[in-house]
Amino acid sequence: MTNNSLRSKRADRPEAEPAKNVAEVVLGLGRKFFPQVVKLRRHLHRYPELAFEELITGKTLAEELNNSGVKVTKGVGKTGIVGVLKGTGSAGTVALRADMDALPIDEQSGVSFSSQSKGKMHACGHDAHMAMLIGAARILSHMRNDLRGKVIFIFQPSEEKNPGGAPGMIRDGAVSDADVIFGQHITTDLPTGRIGFHAGPMMASADELYFTIIGKGGHGAKPHDAIDPIFISAQVITSLQSVISRMKDPLDPSVLTIGSIHGGTATNIIPDSVKLSGTLRTMNESWRSKALKLISSTAKQTASSVGGRCDFTISSGYPVLVNSESETEFARQAAQNLFGKKSVITVPAVMGAEDFAYFLRVVPGTFWWIGAGNRKMGATSSIHSSSFRIDEEAMFYGSSLLAFLAIEYLRQRERDT
Repeated sequence: MTNNSLRSKRADRPEAEPAKNVAEVVLGLGRKFFPQVVKLRRHLHRYPELAFEELITGKTLAEELNNSGVKVTKGVGKTGIVGVLKGTGSAGTVALRADMDALPIDEQSGVSFSSQSKGKMHACGHDAHMAMLIGAARILSHMRNDLRGKVIFIFQPSEEKNPGGAPGMIRDGAVSDADVIFGQHITTDLPTGRIGFHAGPMMASADELYFTIIGKGGHGAKPHDAIDPIFISAQVITSLQSVISRMKDPLDPSVLTIGSIHGGTATNIIPDSVKLSGTLRTMNESWRSKALKLISSTAKQTASSVGGRCDFTISSGYPVLVNSESETEFARQAAQNLFGKKSVITVPAVMGAEDFAYFLRVVPGTFWWIGAGNRKMGATSSIHSSSFRIDEEAMFYGSSLLAFLAIEYLRQRERDT
């Protein structure tokens, strides 16, 4: 039975009204705990840690969960933290996820609680993600009697560094008994108070590509005695774009970018080799597999056609993030019930990547954007920028929504069994 049919059957039931009361309680507790959420976020922001280094961060989160009456397991997926809160029923298990790691960036945001660690910054909102999930844990702990099952709080390391921390947490059993998983991401592309959903493929796969173009070095004035890998690299770069422009269905989104070229030491020396690196982004796993083969053959054949050689390696990255249709619709309706219809919008897919995609391969669920943009306070820079800052009011929405989704999902499962 679909979520739509479940909602239509409940529309005429007298118990529809208590859901409104639950929403009011959630929003009240969300506002009550909001100052604590802000305080925690600022603390985490001051002390960022990079991928798989999140030891101090994990200790802080474990203490917060313990203080909320949540059972904690440390070291899941290397440096991850998992909290478990059992309610008063046995309707199922909801997993809620936040990522933990920072980026290798020198902060230039100008906020009073800027990073105290040189070359490290929470420039992707993970500090806010963790704080919002702790806020949700506090709300749910206070509403345990309304919680008709179990909630798993997943704090995942290394979202920013391939191969990502999600596979390790999955291997360690973090979501082994989860019936659904929900996740969210801060964005300044949406104003505070807006929540953006997208059913189906929402974020791209991301593979790293590494080419070594091998020629034969020589004097710059005697190119006929050499095999110029710089010239060959130019041909390879140009020919690779034919994979996207001539070999792909034009209705299937995909991006191939060569982002790095390294070769040569002087103006009059033809080097022996040149190194290229880039990324392939796709929204289709079948095309992804085919495209990687075409990239390999195109680069090698192009290099060979002008006398050189190409060695090619792939560092496989995150898969396409595909949101479940039914879980996305459920979350959308819940957000509308909580904040009103005007707060909820449909957003387009993006070519960025997220290792939440791994969780969605093993558990149905959905991932959405939480608006945190505010021009008046300068919260306009994009994620991964040294000047990134957010409107912290967004965390009220994020904490409240996560808690409300957990309660409503379990209430629905209990009614339908």
